[in-house]
Amino acid sequence: MKKIKLIFFVAILGLLFASCKSDITEVVVSSSPTSPGQVNATNVTFDVDHRDSTITFTWAAADFGFQSSTTYIVQMSLMQNFSSNVSNVLSTQNLTGKVKVSDLNTLILSWNIPIGTATTVYYRVAATVSSKLDTIYSNSGSMDITPYDAVINYPMVYVPGDYQGWAPDQAVNTYSVLYSYDFNSTYSSIVRLVNTGGTQTNFKVTSDPDWNHTNYGLATLTQTGVNYDGTCTTDPSAGNFTVDNGMYVLTIDVNALTITLTRTDDWGIIGSSIPPYDWSADVDMNYNGQRQMWEITGDFKAGEFKFRANNDWSLAYGDGGNGTLSSDGGAPNLQLAADGNYTIRFDPVALTYTVEQN
Repeated sequence: MKKIKLIFFVAILGLLFASCKSDITEVVVSSSPTSPGQVNATNVTFDVDHRDSTITFTWAAADFGFQSSTTYIVQMSLMQNFSSNVSNVLSTQNLTGKVKVSDLNTLILSWNIPIGTATTVYYRVAATVSSKLDTIYSNSGSMDITPYDAVINYPMVYVPGDYQGWAPDQAVNTYSVLYSYDFNSTYSSIVRLVNTGGTQTNFKVTSDPDWNHTNYGLATLTQTGVNYDGTCTTDPSAGNFTVDNGMYVLTIDVNALTITLTRTDDWGIIGSSIPPYDWSADVDMNYNGQRQMWEITGDFKAGEFKFRANNDWSLAYGDGGNGTLSSDGGAPNLQLAADGNYTIRFDPVALTYTVEQN
């Protein structure tokens, strides 16, 4: 009886093994996979008033010859053959995706296309399933785009103080303005509060570029480390806010009457293109809160430069390729081809920059 049970058990194992073996399917990669075909893009009005509109891209499914999870990447370039200035603008596993007008405008400006200059931009879809398999590409499409000046007229309040001559009418020129990015009671920007005559800076906030309207002065202010928070008052006899010299994200809520100052990085440029033209000293940039970018305008020479924070090499950006920036210490220097007067702008969040000769 035991012998019969053993024979039966062995027979069952044999059947199971045969069943498992027959269920194994080998993955066969097609020698000529099917690409995503032609990419279609919707038309939108390309200007600052439509900055939140989206361009929708659609394409067909790629086929590598086996069932797989495919990642699709929409790429854009100034070159029809995508040999340079290639940027990935979205990644998805769907057959459609959207790109905001404002994001595409920022990308084109990062390629140093002048504002108001019509240019042809090419797009395609890259399909990939594994780093071990070649990426396949759709046919390319194109669109003509004119990059716009991305300046939005946000509501403003003004920050006069001893660091800029107590001049609310000069606040815009001295980068001492806060903006309501959500068009509400909260105003914010990055301000260099540095009084060259001492170690601390005094300031107030005004609703208008003069002293004849609402002024926001000191009610309370508490320092925690290098940061501050407190409350404001509209009492005309209120004192000034006083803080240690530094670069701050300054935020005020004119309804709640609260104020905060958070220390942040202070950016500049350095290089053979930048005075004194020998990599020995930084030239400070200013934060343009309306554009939400750092900027500087000046006379620069043909040569090289980098962006760096706090007059130190621990945080610096060089050329990352394809119109981007890299914090890699070995990143190449950025280039200026000729002497001239330039406006240079830099976004350390998006890692983009523009150079415009005036």
